[in-house]
Amino acid sequence: MGSALDRCFRPFEGTRSAYPVALFRIGFFTGLAVHFFPTLLRLDDAYRPGALRSNQWNEWLYEHFQQVPHGVLRVLSIVTMLACVMAILGLYPRVAAIVSGVGFYAFASFNSMYVQTLALIPAWAILLLWMICGGGGAALSIATSRAKPGKRGPREEPRLLSSLILYQVLLGVFFSGIEKLLAGWPWTNEMGLILSYPKGFMVRDWVAASSFLHAPLVGHALSWFTLVVELGTPVGLLFRRTRVVSLVLYEAFFLGIITMLEVPALFYCIFAFGALLALDDEEVSRALSFLGRARERLRARRS
Repeated sequence: MGSALDRCFRPFEGTRSAYPVALFRIGFFTGLAVHFFPTLLRLDDAYRPGALRSNQWNEWLYEHFQQVPHGVLRVLSIVTMLACVMAILGLYPRVAAIVSGVGFYAFASFNSMYVQTLALIPAWAILLLWMICGGGGAALSIATSRAKPGKRGPREEPRLLSSLILYQVLLGVFFSGIEKLLAGWPWTNEMGLILSYPKGFMVRDWVAASSFLHAPLVGHALSWFTLVVELGTPVGLLFRRTRVVSLVLYEAFFLGIITMLEVPALFYCIFAFGALLALDDEEVSRALSFLGRARERLRARRS
């Protein structure tokens, strides 16, 4: 029993390379910035008295929003955006996650009309994990880039944060596939129905204008491909033998979603960058070596 429990908890213990979680930190908080900053910069459009509002998150905040002075809202929006930028740069990631997470949640509760998306559900969970676990700033951050070479610590992070985020992301994808399976996707042309939506509704303009994508065979093929990716790649990413193939299929799938469907960038930033957390230290080292050799060849050509 002891050894079985040890194997279950091993992915959440010890340390690992800091680069995957650093890449996810940059992608995740950049996605939050793209999603929230437009409403926070144009504060009067969404949060002025009398603006059309929608209540989707905290009902108490929604009801008491009118009591917050406009000047206080402006200060809170600036503080929230600065904290998000700090997180992108890797400055005090836990503090930045706390401040930006509380700010984003408050503004989404004030008025979710312009920011509501299913991608906010995993975003809140990931922000909460970051608040509790901390970390994410040991690589690709302002602090590490400014440190002198002799004083730079090892580019490692505790496994806990990255593993919890990884399983949060992969479980979401896997059970999305389960729901589609129960809804009968293998025997219906659900993707064909989605791709046949009119211009300006859910699909990109080029998809609405494409006759090839409206063919029944293409719709059935994409429906099956969706099921294969959502049910197979979350499992395949956990094993080294199947990880590379699974990662390629997974990333192609989410790239296809963002290019074909009108989904927010936050959705892509969470799920596409989240899969990178599955890479182990050896795979990260090979990737860094490859990038280093490519950079050297590029420098040699320029010189």
